[in-house]
Amino acid sequence: MTMAEWACRRMGLGPTTHAESAVPQGAAPGWAKTSSLPDLFGTHPATSELWLVEAKGSRRLGLRPRIKGAKQLDVGALVPVTHQKVLCGSSLERRLFMMIDVEGVPKTGNSGDDPMGSDDPTGSDVSTDSTDEEALEQDDEALLELARSRMLTYLALTSLPRDGLRITAVGRPEEGSAARGDLIRLLESDRATTELRRHVPSDAGDEAVRQQNGLDMLAGRLPGTDLMLGMSRRLYGACRALAYAERRVVARVREERPKYLEGLPREVQPADGTFARLPERQMSDRVYEERIAEVQEYVREVREEQRDDQLRSVRDGFTMGDRGSWMHLIDLAPRLALPREEGFLEAATADTYLAVEEEALDLDDEAE
Repeated sequence: MTMAEWACRRMGLGPTTHAESAVPQGAAPGWAKTSSLPDLFGTHPATSELWLVEAKGSRRLGLRPRIKGAKQLDVGALVPVTHQKVLCGSSLERRLFMMIDVEGVPKTGNSGDDPMGSDDPTGSDVSTDSTDEEALEQDDEALLELARSRMLTYLALTSLPRDGLRITAVGRPEEGSAARGDLIRLLESDRATTELRRHVPSDAGDEAVRQQNGLDMLAGRLPGTDLMLGMSRRLYGACRALAYAERRVVARVREERPKYLEGLPREVQPADGTFARLPERQMSDRVYEERIAEVQEYVREVREEQRDDQLRSVRDGFTMGDRGSWMHLIDLAPRLALPREEGFLEAATADTYLAVEEEALDLDDEAE
């Protein structure tokens, strides 16, 4: 799904949401009760059209899983509104590559006979970057969806040891880069980042990066992997606010529907600080699945009722993060790191960061 979202971002799609965790706008009530759904959904900022995305992957991807994926995208009456279907297939042999099938091509609002609306092979409108930035600044709904789509990255960062967190300097996108739809920048060839890092001392902190009008991304390496993930202050603030809002949703569900939680296995922490597991549930798998479905349905109802609160909270967190510092957000001033010098290949958007160890990649020049 990570590869699928990356590909759809290159086509101008905004943040995506896992289909089992929410209901797309315009979808029928039966969406939440359907077992075989596409993996992701999102809204294209240029057309305001719903996109449904299915991701298939294997070591050697064949036709059969792609046919299965196409059937999952055929949602029929579940989504009566106009929508776009995108099937993404990732295969590992012999090198990592993707296959993308799109049912029709959405127009981006430009005139002309070219259905893509521009010379950009990604189909992105020339104002994609500015539209995204404008949406984050003015559209609370767009900001909430962005924060929700990045919660796993936020939770990963909060779970890392504090001494493993670093700040890395990323240059702001150069003016005119949106003309090619460059939402994701490879930092090895990014002039703005190279120039920024030349002017920021190696022993500097996030304040020095901001003084040079750069982006100070909080980043950390995921244990047991060759990956480093990160995000901007403003997105971290928005995600932190959303996490607190989600806790309020869960607290209300626990208070109003305690019976939903009875019999579900969970860990408790006694007064002595040790962990003990409650006895395993005494219910059949069918009853257990029904109970889980009831919990999820009620959580969705409560979340929808508290949506205005979430919109306000995320906007406040976004604003505070943008105006504050990492000390305000995490009570810590991480040191500056240069992943490129540590053998990492880097990529970033205006609010997210990803790095992978170069040695972990197969970059040989052998011809196919």
